[in-house]
Amino acid sequence: MRHHQSVLPILAAGMLLLFLASCSNQHSNEYDAATSSNENEEVERIVVTGSRMSLADQKAAGVALKRKQTKQRNEKPALSQAELIKLAQVPESSYQIFKRYGVNPTISSQDQALSTFSMDVDNGSYKLAANMLNNNRLPAQEGIRIEEFVNAMNYDYQHSQDVFSLSAEVFPSPFRHGYHVLHLGVQTQRLAEYERKASNIVLVADISGSMASDSKLELLKQSLKTLVSQLGPNDRVALVSYNEIAQVVLPSTSASYKRAINKAIDTLSSGGSTNVEAGLSLAYQQATEMFVPGLNNRVILTSDGMANTGATSPTAILQQIETHKEEGVFLTTIGVGHSMFNDYLLEQLANQGNGHYLYVANQGDIQASFVDGISRQLQTVAKDARVQVTFNPDQVSHYRLLGYENRQLNNVDFTNAAKDAGEIGAGHSVTVLYEVKLTSETNNSDLANVSIAYKKPLGQQLHYISKEIPKSVVRAIETTSSDSKLSLATAAFAEKLRQSYWSRIYPYQAITDLLETLPVRYQQTQQVIELASLIKRANQLDHRADPYIDDHPINTLNFDRVPLLD
Repeated sequence: MRHHQSVLPILAAGMLLLFLASCSNQHSNEYDAATSSNENEEVERIVVTGSRMSLADQKAAGVALKRKQTKQRNEKPALSQAELIKLAQVPESSYQIFKRYGVNPTISSQDQALSTFSMDVDNGSYKLAANMLNNNRLPAQEGIRIEEFVNAMNYDYQHSQDVFSLSAEVFPSPFRHGYHVLHLGVQTQRLAEYERKASNIVLVADISGSMASDSKLELLKQSLKTLVSQLGPNDRVALVSYNEIAQVVLPSTSASYKRAINKAIDTLSSGGSTNVEAGLSLAYQQATEMFVPGLNNRVILTSDGMANTGATSPTAILQQIETHKEEGVFLTTIGVGHSMFNDYLLEQLANQGNGHYLYVANQGDIQASFVDGISRQLQTVAKDARVQVTFNPDQVSHYRLLGYENRQLNNVDFTNAAKDAGEIGAGHSVTVLYEVKLTSETNNSDLANVSIAYKKPLGQQLHYISKEIPKSVVRAIETTSSDSKLSLATAAFAEKLRQSYWSRIYPYQAITDLLETLPVRYQQTQQVIELASLIKRANQLDHRADPYIDDHPINTLNFDRVPLLD
C-alpha cells in the first residue's frame, strides 16, 4: 500500500457516502477560542483513519481527514525508543471511525452563568485509547472524550438515601495558572446483589467477517459468557447473531441453563458482511416478546461497529427501534477490537438508545464490566438525567467544562421532559470537572448551584435535586482529596492526547508528578497503576508538533482570554 493521505469508504465508497450523508452536522455558536478556524469548521465531522478514498471523493463526501499509515504487526518484540516513536505513527490496520466534537470554550460567567449537559457514564474512549497505547500506538485524537476518561475511574463518593448524592471540592489547578478546578461527584444508590431486579436480556452478537481480526469474536464470547455467569434463575437470556442477515440463535431461556446458553455462544463463527440494523431489529423484537414492566429489559450489542449493509448510521438504525426504546428497553453497546472499528456508531447508538457504551480489550475489562459492575450495567435507576450548574459571577468570573462536548444541552432543555439525556445504573458515579477562575470577592456567598433533573426508569415526569456549592469547599492543593487529584490527572492526560490548546503548557511528566502526590496505598490501586503506565507510554510515543506554535507561541498565552485564530 502506498503511504499517502487519503480517505476510505467503509468497505465500499457508496456505503460511506450514505453513512456520512445521514450524520447530523449541527452547528454550534460557541467554540473554544483555543481551536483553529479550520478545526471549528470540522467540528461534528466524521473522521476516518487509515483510509483509501481519492481526495476528490473525500471532499465530495465532506469527510475530515486524519493521516494514518497502516501496517500489520502480530508480535510485540522489545522496541527501542526510536522504534517506538516510528511505530506510534503507524496504527495497526487503523480503519477507525470517530466523530469530532470540538473543545469547550472558556466562558465569562457575566455573559453566561448556566452550564447544562447530559450525564455520561461511558468508558469506551478511555478503554480504546488504553488498548491502542498498550499496542504501542497513539490513539486518534478525535476519539478522545475527556468525560469517558474521567468516568472510567472509580471514586469513593459518599452516598445517601436519595437517588443521587452530590459531592464537591475546589482546589488550585497545577496546569492552568490563576485557575482552580471544581470537582463535582454524583453518586447513585448502590444495590446489593439480592436487591437487583430480574433481567430480560437479548444478547446481540456481530459475527461478520471483520470480527475475525484482533481476537474480536473470542472477546465477544468471553464477554457474553462472563455476563451469563453472573445471572440468576429469575433472569432470562436470548441470543441473536447477525452478519448480512440476522437470526435467533437461542430463544428466551432461563439463565439457570447456563450450559445451554454457553453452548449456543460457542457455535458463533465469523463471516459475511455487517447488517447492524437487521441484528438490532430482530433483537428488539425478541426484547418486546420478553418484556416485563418493572424488570431490567435490555439489549446488549457486542460489535466492532463496522456496519456496511442496511442502515449504517446511528440515526437511521435507531429510527427502526424508536418505539421499543420508549417502551423501556435499554441498550448497551460493547466495542471490541481496534482495527476495523467504528467508535462513532457504537457510542451514538448507546447515547441515543437509552444506554451505555463500554469497550473491552481483555479479561480485566470483562471482569470490571460484567462481574464487579454487573448492577451498574443492568439496573437503571434514572433515565434522561442531566446536570445544570449556575455560577455566581461574584465568586466565579470564568469557567470551562472539561469534556461533555457531545453531551451539551440548551439551558432551556434542563426542564424539558421530552429531551433525551443520560441513563444511569445502580452504583454508577458521574464525575464532572470545571476549570474556574475565582474572583477576589471576600464575602461568603456560594460559588455556584448544581441541579440534577432525571426521570424514574418507567416514568415520564422530571424530578429535581438541587444543592449549593459553598465557598468552604475551596481547599489548598496539599489537602485536596485523592479522588479529585486522580480525576484531574486523568482529564489532563486526555487533554494531552487530543492536543487541546491548554495542554501545551504542561508535559506528560507533570501529570505523573501529580499522581505521585497521592498516598502510597492509593497509588498502588490497579487503576492508578494502569493510568501511570499509559501516561509513561504516551510520553514515549508522542512526538507530535504543537499545532498552535507558529501563530500563538506559548509565551504569549493569555490565561483568561484566548485570542481567536485567523
